[in-house]
Amino acid sequence: MTKTRLAAALSLALMVAPISQAAKYRIVELPVADEGRNNFPSAINEDGNITVNVKSPYNVPIDLDLIDFESEQLIEVLTDIESARNGNFNSFDYEILLAFIGSGDGSQFTQQIANTISFLAAENETSYISGFDPWSEQDNKFYNSTTTVVKDINDSGFTVGSGEGSYNKVDYTFKLPPPTTEDEVTVEVEATFVVKEFGTKGFVSHGNTIIDLPAPSLIAGGFSEANGINEGNQVVGYGTTLFLSDTLQTELTNCASEDIVDDENEATVDYLPLRGNVPVESCISKVVSLFTNSVSTYAQLRGLVWQLDDQGNLLDTTVLGLLHEPEEDDTLKYSSQAVAINDNGIAVGNSNIPHTLGTQTFLQNYAVIFHNGAVINITPDPDSDVQRTSSTISSAKDINNNNLVTGTQIKRVNGVNRTKFFVYDMNLSELTLPTDFFLGSNSVPLDINNNGLVVGYGEVDASLTGRRTEGFLYDHTAKQFNALSELISCDSPYKIVQANAINDKDEIAATALYRGPSRDSRGEVILDSTGSEVIVDLVTAVKLVPIVGGEIESCEVIDDINRERQGGSLTWIIGLSLLLVGWRRSKNTF
Repeated sequence: MTKTRLAAALSLALMVAPISQAAKYRIVELPVADEGRNNFPSAINEDGNITVNVKSPYNVPIDLDLIDFESEQLIEVLTDIESARNGNFNSFDYEILLAFIGSGDGSQFTQQIANTISFLAAENETSYISGFDPWSEQDNKFYNSTTTVVKDINDSGFTVGSGEGSYNKVDYTFKLPPPTTEDEVTVEVEATFVVKEFGTKGFVSHGNTIIDLPAPSLIAGGFSEANGINEGNQVVGYGTTLFLSDTLQTELTNCASEDIVDDENEATVDYLPLRGNVPVESCISKVVSLFTNSVSTYAQLRGLVWQLDDQGNLLDTTVLGLLHEPEEDDTLKYSSQAVAINDNGIAVGNSNIPHTLGTQTFLQNYAVIFHNGAVINITPDPDSDVQRTSSTISSAKDINNNNLVTGTQIKRVNGVNRTKFFVYDMNLSELTLPTDFFLGSNSVPLDINNNGLVVGYGEVDASLTGRRTEGFLYDHTAKQFNALSELISCDSPYKIVQANAINDKDEIAATALYRGPSRDSRGEVILDSTGSEVIVDLVTAVKLVPIVGGEIESCEVIDDINRERQGGSLTWIIGLSLLLVGWRRSKNTF
């Protein structure tokens, strides 16, 4: 459905006549569109500053030292190889080199490029949140090599998130076997390895300072993610608290060993250590990658609270409990994580408990509250059909200072499991499932402010190709639910597909779909054969600002479900943003 302002369809006189303030919200596009192809907001503070994650950043610097310009493959495809050697790339060659680098993603011999980077955005300016991305003194810029996802910000300007460990270059000369004759000629072979010391770690960014948020257990660098922060500088997340075996430590010890391995072949001379013909750093990096790709296989994960002082110094770390305390012989992998914390020090998140169905016992995930050492189940009595068919019963998303928690619960609707958003009043032990877009709609809240306003997104219709989504605003006090399309101008070029965060001024950080010019990997506008801009669907972060005295506009509704822009599924957009919200979580937890 598309809305058009009724006044525009009536007469010129009405169009130019004085009118009252239009709509309830005006839209401000944030200055992040030039940073990457798609960008998604995650949090907003009382100053209106918004944290934004940018997918597929533009103009990534290319490390010439890691490009083999003698490669026949490159010689054949580059149009100006001599200029490329000197870092002067034309658009075609730049795209070729990026594709060449991308084909080696994960390789220790190739430059690594971040797929997501982060910014702090005001209405007129942005600043880069580097995470663990290294700074090049020689080139006077960041490498954009490590994926960084920022999750939250408080009013002191502390932003929290998680990032990959920085990549470092290690030059290595391959070891050669001892010569078998006196006149044997040997040729040394050198290579540069691209390695990292740890996989993923939470951090706090304040100004130009990055503060590590390490997990309690740090074998292979450990693992931690930071999700939220309150005004008391308490940061919540989760991380490794205990390793389940000595496997990784043994691997790391073998990496450092210089003892020569006997290959039990009398015809050869032994000359290599256990790690093989690679530098120590390469061996360690392989162990780190092995661990990062399957954290829960090697370690237990628990919710964490990191306490910082006003200068950003880490004072202490508290490990949160589980919803179910297992017996010593229980082999199931129990975990917990915290996603948000209010100024009362009450955190919310998720934990799992066992459920037995027939002869099988498996874990199910529940929304929980962490308070005074206790772990409280928000939805202890799920529908029996849901409990039988879903591994997730509920999930907490946020908590405000009035101890209102918002999250999702799986409900059975017409024989199908649907995700429905809830508001839980901790003071009254009362859970409310508001009416959303329609009975079979999946709806997800992402934030709640201290005025009791909840923002999120939900499905507004369904088709054979997917389910179209839209951002929403729910007033818990008034029990009023609105699609954000109802609150903005009818003729707005933006379609709000998610409402991601809201502050106490009721300003909303949102994800918007709009039509704009396609850009190449350098951020330059692409033209078609006639010289016209190629127009495509784009996703950008916007801020919705309340209009004083504004009113909901009367809009004409046009049925255009089959139109390319409005009718298509936005599943891919939601998928991208959810990847940013919970990057790697699917591999590491629950």
